[in-house]
Amino acid sequence: MEKRRTIVMGLVSFVLLISVAFTVAQATLAVISVSPAEAEVSQRDVFTISITVDPKGNEIYGAQYDLYFNNDLLNAKSQTKGTFLNQDGAETIEVINAINNTIGKIEYGETRTGEESGITNSGVLASITFEVITSVGKSDLKLGDVILVDPNAEIIETEINDGTCTTGEVMGEPAPAVVSITVKEAHQMLESEENILLDVRTKAEYDAEHIDMGGVKLKNIPKDELESRIEELDKTKKIIVYSMSGGISKTASETLVQQGFADVYNMLGGLKEWKMHFSITSLGTPSAAITATPSPTSAASPIVSPTTTTTTTTTTTTTATTTTTTPTTPTPTPTSGGFELMFTIVGILAISYVKLRRRGFFKNE
Repeated sequence: MEKRRTIVMGLVSFVLLISVAFTVAQATLAVISVSPAEAEVSQRDVFTISITVDPKGNEIYGAQYDLYFNNDLLNAKSQTKGTFLNQDGAETIEVINAINNTIGKIEYGETRTGEESGITNSGVLASITFEVITSVGKSDLKLGDVILVDPNAEIIETEINDGTCTTGEVMGEPAPAVVSITVKEAHQMLESEENILLDVRTKAEYDAEHIDMGGVKLKNIPKDELESRIEELDKTKKIIVYSMSGGISKTASETLVQQGFADVYNMLGGLKEWKMHFSITSLGTPSAAITATPSPTSAASPIVSPTTTTTTTTTTTTTATTTTTTPTTPTPTPTSGGFELMFTIVGILAISYVKLRRRGFFKNE
């Protein structure tokens, strides 16, 4: 009897060990990266970077990203679909391929269609060609709203590796620099730390609509008045600066750095981008909030219900950023639009086709 019990316990232990090992293996993060991670260029150079994906054992069926860059240093000329999602000859659909040099933002989304499996080998999702338009400067090449899904429309946890581009020589000790952050990183900072949220639009624009989070110190100083009212800001605090689309706030952030502020963060995409993910106060009435769908961060499904979002932890180095995401499931908001909604619709069509084919609806194939 004792021997039988020992054997049973041994088998149970073995099964548990196998289960743990399988769970760990399943939890391997896919990796999306800017390649090369560091680009050294000269004025008037035209160069190309790639957005690469390493599935790390996951099956990738659809992917999307935003890429932010410094539009004072770089001009994006083109974005070309890579061979990652169709490396086996499968058909794919480009959901979006957009460049906005005004705010320094690139969008891309692509999904497989008519196939039952995803991609497990590494490859280039897309390539982006830039022209260098100034002689000295540095640009982060920062990925945001990264979404990878498998053939079952399940979220794939993703590690994100950003890049940098530098032109000209940096003499002596590096000066304090403006840090570029996405709206989701700004939201996370405002929730977890005591920061100042600085709106540098005009008072009329601010009164019409602005970001308002409970407990966050808000300040409205138009960019043209910033130098004359600089004493209204606390240099010991982190300051997150935003404007309508991120261009004016970038200039204002540089002014703050020149005035001796050490912790200055420019919110990429500005209020326009914020409204795609979070609520705002509109028409100067705090009780009248306009709510937008919380958009997924780095691993939310574009081809299933857009009600899943993620939390992101970011570690920043001097040359690149690595982000690891863990999915969570918040209460959904039924309003959506733009990039994620388009990706959702196209992805649902692709998955539906596969399911119908499995059930024999396409007899002549």
